[in-house]
Amino acid sequence: MIIRKILLSILIAMALYGQLFKATEFDLINANRGYEGLASNAASDILHVTDSLIFIATANGLSVSQDGGNSFHSYYAAAVGIGKGGVSAMTALGNHIWIATVFDSAGVEEVTGTGSGISHSADGGETWKHYSQMLDHPDSNIVRVFGQEIDALPVTVPIDNITFDLVAHVNSSGDTLLWAASFAGGTRVSKDFGQSWKRVILPPDGQQYLNENSNLDFDYSPVDRSELGLKGNFNHESFSLLAYVDTIVVGTAAGINISEDCGKTWENFSAQNSAISGNFVVALHRAEDRTIYGGVLPANGTGEYQSLVYSRYDSSGSRQWKNDLVGTRIYNINSFENKIYVASKSGAWLSQDAWNWILLNHPQEEETGDILFSDEIYAIAPDFSGRIWLATSDGMAMSADDGISWNLYRKNLLFANESTAQISAYPNPFSPTRMNVYQNDGYVRLHCQFPASGTADIDIYDFSMMKVCGITNTFPVNKGIKEFVWNGKNSLGDLVANAVYFVRLIHRGDDGKQSIGWTKLIILE
Repeated sequence: MIIRKILLSILIAMALYGQLFKATEFDLINANRGYEGLASNAASDILHVTDSLIFIATANGLSVSQDGGNSFHSYYAAAVGIGKGGVSAMTALGNHIWIATVFDSAGVEEVTGTGSGISHSADGGETWKHYSQMLDHPDSNIVRVFGQEIDALPVTVPIDNITFDLVAHVNSSGDTLLWAASFAGGTRVSKDFGQSWKRVILPPDGQQYLNENSNLDFDYSPVDRSELGLKGNFNHESFSLLAYVDTIVVGTAAGINISEDCGKTWENFSAQNSAISGNFVVALHRAEDRTIYGGVLPANGTGEYQSLVYSRYDSSGSRQWKNDLVGTRIYNINSFENKIYVASKSGAWLSQDAWNWILLNHPQEEETGDILFSDEIYAIAPDFSGRIWLATSDGMAMSADDGISWNLYRKNLLFANESTAQISAYPNPFSPTRMNVYQNDGYVRLHCQFPASGTADIDIYDFSMMKVCGITNTFPVNKGIKEFVWNGKNSLGDLVANAVYFVRLIHRGDDGKQSIGWTKLIILE
């Protein structure tokens, strides 16, 4: 009877949402709602909704492709009703799309991340509704758990209240539920597509189960607030999510929490009570064979380490955890058929058995030689035909042959005046030790426009106009745009100091005409 009820709910959900799986066609440009190309080269996530409809999370907002990645457009957030800032989380259910956004706000002592809310589209991204970041009423300092009141910290400001993950599903009762994970806001669930939210209570630190027989003498708070008499719990700091039918999985700073009754009762798996290597769970994924994967980092426990963890049931029906890719800093996990993909600080990994792993070739176009300057892969996402897509701080890449060859996708600046030499630098400001780092060197891209064929010189000067180094020396060029790179080192091979630098481009045309372009570059460690 239970299985029939679940199957019936799934069939009802397919009937309701199946009609929405056709990508809508809309013109962002003519509607003055967007512009051509990616919003930023700093991409953090990729969401495949259909074969043709792809959403890209970037540091400068949301981008979309309606033709399977042949072209990209980006939204003017204010014009369409999307929260300002970068995209921190995305999820889809049919043609319903949700994104969370975040921006930097100046605090008393430092810049602080601030959640700017949840945006929902019911038509594949054509129109959007924006809801403010989920907050509590200042007086909501009590929550009820199994009929008992416990003290709770009301989250009343969006500062540090960043949504790191979103997931939507239809449960066995036919309800459409949207789940959110955030640091300050904890785990929350919405039954109205993100308009309002309910706090979800997970077990406190050190307690494996939360059910009607559990000890409820704890506070619901992600941090210690002694002035309010509240003791914080790392397990109330949420970072990653899974949801399917009535099973909810939440990754926190204190382990992996699993509920099989849609969030009523919970079991916590941690480095202290299971074989999970680390308690800080930054990524979760469920493969087609129902294996749950997690990317974990050490939290506060001794002996913890970063790895890929995965869970399967043993012959007795108990959930067992194992670790692989030991020592690897994992950002994202995905799968297609029997293949498991992992995006990590050391690149993109592939396995067909979660035991033997190969590191995919670094993204580089064979024809042009263009390369993504980023050792770190933030997201890996196979599409419906098995092509794999990567998101990095220096653009995106796609491979149709499991990483043997790549196509690259990057945002390029278009110069307004094509009749003169022009140059720009990206990223700017630039840190050669932290930005676009590839094989121990960081690279800034120098985007140059040449008004005609000829030769070019590119030199870098410090603020006193002393030459630091030369990038090119009478280099032959054709009319159009070409990129050069600089690794932040002077002519002696030493990293330059933090300062403002000037980059000069001299173009000498075959017709004898000369033009000069300048740009300013800030170096910050």
